[in-house]
Amino acid sequence: MAASMPCKDCVSGTLHEGTPAGKVETIHSLPTYVTEPPNGATPKGIVVIIPDAFGWTLVNSRILADRYAERGGFTVYLPDFMDGYVVDASLLDVIHTVTNPTLPIYHKITRQSLTLPRILSFFTALRTSTPLPIGTAGFCWGGKYVVLLCADTEKTASGASLIDAGYTAHPSSLVMPTDIENVKLPLCISNGTLDIQLKPDHMEKIKGIFEGKEKEFGDGKFEMNVIEGAKHGFAVRGNPGDEEEMKRGQLAEDQAVGFFGRWLVKEKA
Repeated sequence: MAASMPCKDCVSGTLHEGTPAGKVETIHSLPTYVTEPPNGATPKGIVVIIPDAFGWTLVNSRILADRYAERGGFTVYLPDFMDGYVVDASLLDVIHTVTNPTLPIYHKITRQSLTLPRILSFFTALRTSTPLPIGTAGFCWGGKYVVLLCADTEKTASGASLIDAGYTAHPSSLVMPTDIENVKLPLCISNGTLDIQLKPDHMEKIKGIFEGKEKEFGDGKFEMNVIEGAKHGFAVRGNPGDEEEMKRGQLAEDQAVGFFGRWLVKEKA
């Protein structure tokens, strides 16, 4: 299974209200939204968000980055991996009226042959510039790249892995089962039963693969969390006016923060 076209749910949802707490800086040559742990606390690690089609400017994603920083004690980066292109957030207000959305520019600019080298370059530079543990969280479009990074095929010149752990919610464009079979580093996936990209049979397949990996790589490194009633995009673009949608989004946030807390935070002896 390879889902390369963004589905209607990939560009559906609700624009959240709020003012992000971070700032924009240039990190390893990319414009990046940066948010830090509160009260000047020393970060426990770095989490890099690889976003959905709405890119690094979407207020929802920036507020979620703030939440990871606040709750997990991480420095969080949300870089422009799409080279300046994002799907306009105003589409969220009208997509329900569109029968069959097509985004040809999106496909051209965000194709893997262009974006993967940019992502790998960023993570390589990051790994060689900090001693902090590094995690990555990806949503929809970004989820594919989290899974690829967790395959641990790319290394620094000294042989170090580019990341320590990954998290993704409602990933798209996965090649099943190959992408999951290739995973070696800790990975947590949250996905809804109503997702039209990663369907229930795919999730069952992932569960089986992860069970085998637990025996090979150790207990607790791989999670496939199935969220009842959740649709594609629920972790980032849920409707604040819908209590159930917000509960599902909160659950995904809890799973991400908890997973990174286990695999990024280095306990002092």
